[in-house]
Amino acid sequence: MEKEYYYVGVTVDEAIKKGLKDLALSEDAVKIEVIEGGSAGIFGLFKKEAKVKLVPLDEDYNKEEAVKLAKATEEVVEVEKVVEKEQVVEVKTTEKEEVVVEKVVEQEVHVEETKPAVEETVVEVEQHEEPVKKAKREDYIVKNKDRIVNYLQNIVVAMGYPDATVDFREDGNRHFTLNIKTEENTSLIIGKRGITLNSLQFLVNNYAKKFSSHYFRIEVDCDDYRENRKKTLEELALNLAKKSKKIGKPVELEPMTSIERKIIHNALTGIKNVETESRGEEPHRYLVITAK
Repeated sequence: MEKEYYYVGVTVDEAIKKGLKDLALSEDAVKIEVIEGGSAGIFGLFKKEAKVKLVPLDEDYNKEEAVKLAKATEEVVEVEKVVEKEQVVEVKTTEKEEVVVEKVVEQEVHVEETKPAVEETVVEVEQHEEPVKKAKREDYIVKNKDRIVNYLQNIVVAMGYPDATVDFREDGNRHFTLNIKTEENTSLIIGKRGITLNSLQFLVNNYAKKFSSHYFRIEVDCDDYRENRKKTLEELALNLAKKSKKIGKPVELEPMTSIERKIIHNALTGIKNVETESRGEEPHRYLVITAK
């Protein structure tokens, strides 16, 4: 059943903006219907307010959860502004340090090249016996992990989880996991089919881009939701493939994130006469399973 929300304003645009702010949604996430266009009247008389109806496109939309998340995000924005200045200074300092190191290395190389041939031979032999290892470049995501952890923790606390803690884990290949822990019911943190958890993940990755311009990926998890969801999707994929073969028609799934679509695709890869195809546009892109 569709959830309908009505808003009024001096103009249609004002009524829509008021509604989007109240629902904590973007314009492309709702269906808008103008009930009354509004009128300025004559000489200030017979004014009529504009009235609109907003219907969230997500059938599982929960206003309370959406507003809480938006409010928490706004509170964290102020924290971002404070630390941003510190980050700029730190990055500039780090860049200067890197330049100094590079110049020192260049000078050392230049000195070695100007030494006599005999001395060069000796150096080569020594290097052959004990190869010089290059210093591993520091990972700025790891270096700033405390700030990233605090960023997420502040949001979760603002959502109503004062006891929440966040663990940081390196998974390799510049993949990281932030695991939220709390003694309270985590349904609000995870959200319907993980929608709130995915929103938190988006915010964290966007925030972490301030520390590194290179590729990285941060996954946000809570109560092992990601692993449990993966198992559920794999079972769903096999069951829907059987259903498609039984009824002799393609089966459409609900809209999913690219990661969840990939899980289903991988689960069916290698199974004879079973195909998966992505259709639609983000964020409403979905999979179609066809089994012959």
